[in-house]
Amino acid sequence: MQFLKSLEVRVRRLRNQFIAPLRYGGDAVFCPTCEQGFSTFLPAGTGERARPNAVCPGCRCRERDRLNWLYLQKNASELLFRHMQFLHIAPEPELGAYLEGEIGEGYITADLMRKDVMVRMDVQAIQYPNETMDALYCSHVLQDVPDDTAAIAEFYRILKPGGWAILNVPLFEEKTSESTKPDNVRASWDQRPDEHVRHYGHDYKLRLEDAGFEVDVSSAEDLEPDAKMRGRYGIDGARTGFIHFARKAPNS
Repeated sequence: MQFLKSLEVRVRRLRNQFIAPLRYGGDAVFCPTCEQGFSTFLPAGTGERARPNAVCPGCRCRERDRLNWLYLQKNASELLFRHMQFLHIAPEPELGAYLEGEIGEGYITADLMRKDVMVRMDVQAIQYPNETMDALYCSHVLQDVPDDTAAIAEFYRILKPGGWAILNVPLFEEKTSESTKPDNVRASWDQRPDEHVRHYGHDYKLRLEDAGFEVDVSSAEDLEPDAKMRGRYGIDGARTGFIHFARKAPNS
């Protein structure tokens, strides 16, 4: 079964690489992740969460992926260096390839359920010792974690003093609310819930600060002031989200 899954992934990548530029040829939009132009980005989501111009036809990255990519490339000289200890949780394929190329040995991928990662990991109880990592990246995972307070504390614990983390989540509301559905409230998360166990609001920043992090929040407008370019990159939608950059103080 694993062989078939791997074959499926390779076929999909070939399809995206060769067929998408023909089917969606054009220059109306540009994906900074795969550096290709297309006539349009593809829609994603259903119902109230349906959104146009979301998915790249070539590399299949979404709005938040393109935003994160732009942020990391803009700040690469400060944030990334060879052989740093970097933990990438629930790794995105294109971003993972970029990070591994920049870092080399020291780049580690982890997930609780996926088999295409280096380490099986529950972020609520991370197996690494204190102050092990120079940096970690975890995007759109914490909304599915039963005890996000424990996970954030674990992130803080394993970072070296001065280390940093990108800890993005989907923001739906002004104030965070927890799910009251029994299927979504569990002591462990051996499988992902049908819906998020919580809906984060803009008070999420306070959760990170309560754990000890110094937090800077960046929007698409901060990264790209030109509205036309935000539209061209496909990062101008309401669901693009924000960059939550968290740093552990050097003297911690």
